[in-house]
Amino acid sequence: MRRINLLEWRDIQKKERETRFGILASIGLGIMGLIVLGVHVFYQSKIGYQESRNNYLTQEIQSVEKQIEEIEALEKKKAALINRMSVIQELESSRPKIVHLFDELVQRLPDGVHFTRMTQKKDKITLEGMAQSDARVSSLMRKIEESEWLKSPEIKRIVRKDIIEKGSDSERSISEFKLEVTQTFPKVEGEENFDSEEDEE
Repeated sequence: MRRINLLEWRDIQKKERETRFGILASIGLGIMGLIVLGVHVFYQSKIGYQESRNNYLTQEIQSVEKQIEEIEALEKKKAALINRMSVIQELESSRPKIVHLFDELVQRLPDGVHFTRMTQKKDKITLEGMAQSDARVSSLMRKIEESEWLKSPEIKRIVRKDIIEKGSDSERSISEFKLEVTQTFPKVEGEENFDSEEDEE
């Protein structure tokens, strides 16, 4: 009876199985590597696309902000021009009023009285000056009452002072006064009524 040696055949079969396993394992690892690489490339492309969109949005935002700054600068220039135009219009409309105001002050000023300072805030005028006596100040107030351009004179301060005249040792008394009056604007024939025009606008 013949004896068959199966050891070599088993070894060969075992080596073939190991070889197939190694090949299959290598193929599996290769496929996994390709899958991982594909996923990585996909997400990198997504990240790159999003970064490009972010850069585009950032540039657009900067452009819009620059335009907003330019618009704000133009708005400031516009406001400044409007203010200048308003001041010019106000000066134009107040020219005849100023002329009448100074004309009235000169006409109503009695002898022995002179002004040292005048300030105006809207229609309120403050006059400061000196008079030879309190009676002269009273005369000034009466004349202002008679004016069409000035009204409601009100004494804020009146002080008697003794002064020494230059070139001599003699003393004389004067009255220092502070007077507040209200300016009025009666319509004068032949002149434009600027106030009424402004109200209509």
